[in-house]
Amino acid sequence: MSVSEQGSVSPLSIGPDEPYSEPKRFLRKLSLLRWLALANNCPAGLKQLTQVGLLAVWPVWFVWVIIRAGCFFAFWLLLSPVRSHQKKNHPEDFARAQARRLP
Repeated sequence: MSVSEQGSVSPLSIGPDEPYSEPKRFLRKLSLLRWLALANNCPAGLKQLTQVGLLAVWPVWFVWVIIRAGCFFAFWLLLSPVRSHQKKNHPEDFARAQARRLP
């Protein structure tokens, strides 16, 4: 007789009530538990082998996500004058564009 945890949430799942946020998305990608959860659906021996491989690759992934976050925020700062100009001079268009953002 097995008992399944109904309250448990997979590290791969994204909460429906979570607001869309680039910093939160980057932090979620850096999670080692999320990375290891990619091997959850494999058989036992293959799962261990896959997790060892994922552990070997994770530092490279970590550095890649940090570099990507730095590029994202550099462009965000570079384009902030354009955003503020649009927000000030075209508030209806700016609000419509913000409403179209991904959840």
